Amino acid sequence: MRRTLGVLALLILSSQVTAGTEINVFSGYRTGGDLENATTGNKVTLDESNTYGIIIGTDYGPEHVMEFLYSHQRTDLNDASNAPNTKLLDVDIEYFQMGGSQIWKDKKIDKFFGATLGAIHLSDNTSNLSSKSRFAMSLGGGIVFKFTENIGLRLELRSYFSSIGSSEAFCAGSNCVVVGSGFMTQFDANAGLRIRF
Repeated sequence: MRRTLGVLALLILSSQVTAGTEINVFSGYRTGGDLENATTGNKVTLDESNTYGIIIGTDYGPEHVMEFLYSHQRTDLNDASNAPNTKLLDVDIEYFQMGGSQIWKDKKIDKFFGATLGAIHLSDNTSNLSSKSRFAMSLGGGIVFKFTENIGLRLELRSYFSSIGSSEAFCAGSNCVVVGSGFMTQFDANAGLRIRF
């Protein structure tokens, strides 16, 4: 947690805050995410849980914004082969994304829709199992209620699509707990504060 907060603080402080720059700090709720157990081949699922993150954007013309997105989720990975589900791991999921959004501006409400490309990083936070990074992309859209020209409430829905592939995701030596299975999809509902400079 401290390392992640430090990274976020460094990103904010190191970014060049100029006219046309915006910072969006958000929290939300995430659903979705299925993988496979490397030993049994049974499906494993990720629990729904809270998320938090930051989006740093800069204007690219009057109706477009280039964006860097970071999002973090701490969740449980469960064996779903039997009821009730059996917990396997505590997992941290981090998305690092670059992309942009189309903006439809109005006096009180801005609408936006955009896409990003980057990576998903999965790590087990309770043992010495290895972590993995894989290709991921996202699509997201929503609205911003503008309290002033510089401060607003950002509401967003976002879908993440990750190419987990067929390689082991969490391994200690030759003992692997989870192996990827094609694409993993997750869905977010986020709310946060937008500050423009």
